Amino acid sequence: MLTNLWYGIEFSKDISSKPKQLQVLNQKLVAYRKADGKPVLMQDACPRCGASLTLGKVIGDMLVCAKDGVSVGSDGMVTNQPSLYVDAYPCEDRYGWLFGFMGDVPESERIPIPELPYLNDHETYTHIYGNFEWNAFYARVLENGVDASHTPFVHGGSFGNPDEPEIEEYQVEHPVPTSTRATIHLTPQPSKGLWRFLYKSKREPVRTVVQWWLPNISLLEVHIPLGDLIIFNAHVPINDHTTVSKYIALRTFFKGAWANKDSHRRVLNIFNQDKAVVEAQRPELLPYDIGEELHVKSDSVQIEFRRARQPFFDKGWGLYPRNAYMPDLKQEPVIPSPVRKKINHD
Repeated sequence: MLTNLWYGIEFSKDISSKPKQLQVLNQKLVAYRKADGKPVLMQDACPRCGASLTLGKVIGDMLVCAKDGVSVGSDGMVTNQPSLYVDAYPCEDRYGWLFGFMGDVPESERIPIPELPYLNDHETYTHIYGNFEWNAFYARVLENGVDASHTPFVHGGSFGNPDEPEIEEYQVEHPVPTSTRATIHLTPQPSKGLWRFLYKSKREPVRTVVQWWLPNISLLEVHIPLGDLIIFNAHVPINDHTTVSKYIALRTFFKGAWANKDSHRRVLNIFNQDKAVVEAQRPELLPYDIGEELHVKSDSVQIEFRRARQPFFDKGWGLYPRNAYMPDLKQEPVIPSPVRKKINHD
């Protein structure tokens, strides 16, 4: 896992003036909204007594501890006690998600929240929102979502075709250094049931687009004659071995609310087909060295993900698993925030 990057961590609609506990990157955080509606994100621990701030309440823009009445401002500073603070992280609403910047580098040095297509277009696309939990490392989950080579085998019978498993040669694009995109044409299976009346007996290859953005966003586009299905995922790293994919699925067909239930079912069906395979991958954590696992040409998108991460690990921004790298540590280290750097500088 990496620090000093913007993570999509929760749906914006699920953050209100009532404090809500979130777990991200092995950290217990609390999020709430100020009187003007802007979000706040900080460590979920009173700096005086260690109590969970989620149990407190918001008064004005302050979060008041339920145990000792300590008032913490949205900047993490304790009222009238300049020596006390909580690590508070920059956060923004974007595209329907709350993004949190988990680190302490200055604003001028931060890689911005990625520019994501389609999500702000509510006229062309119907949007649905949902969650899916994996007992797996978030990077494993993200790589699975952009991996075309597993489609004929894991998703055979749905949109994969095990009778024609070959993946065409494709080019990867780099819209920005922290993202990779590829367009791949997949051969679908012959249509069954009612769908055979909508399609020809020999279906044309399906144009499929996959893309990722560091650190935890992925995209799958499937373009079929009926219309476009687009699935965005914020793969939230809860801890080293748990991920929640907060998906936003867009479609241009069957746009009425009556079709939402079926749309959720189709998205969850894809995830459930992947679940057992992803959770059984070993090693559980994504290797830091690209050469530690065998790759083929069709793995180009995943290889680029690993290459893009490496410079950040080289900067020392890696948040390593405690058991593997710090076996004697009794408590998860808190990710430093801008307020801590300011206090220490002053």
